[in-house]
Amino acid sequence: MNPAETVIMVGAVVAALTAISIFAAKIYRVLRRIDSVLGVDKHGRTISDRLERVEYQLFPNGGSSLTDKIGRIEHEQKEMKGQMAAFERILNSILRRESDRTGRAS
Repeated sequence: MNPAETVIMVGAVVAALTAISIFAAKIYRVLRRIDSVLGVDKHGRTISDRLERVEYQLFPNGGSSLTDKIGRIEHEQKEMKGQMAAFERILNSILRRESDRTGRAS
């Protein structure tokens, strides 16, 4: 093998090793990212633990889930609407009586 072929061969090997190491570094970064998402967080919880906490909030469970709280707010809002309608009827009745009374007095 002549010296020119040796230099070309060494260059090809160095280029191949460089490409392989860059590829390995990128794969390592991707795997670390996946592990940080799917692995254990800084509080020691796995993705499964974290998803369970979210799922717990999505379904009624007797009062402490987000669904239960929204249901209570909706019920209270309907109750307040009914109270406001009753208050409006009473107030209109009082105003009509007052208007009838002042209208007759004039």
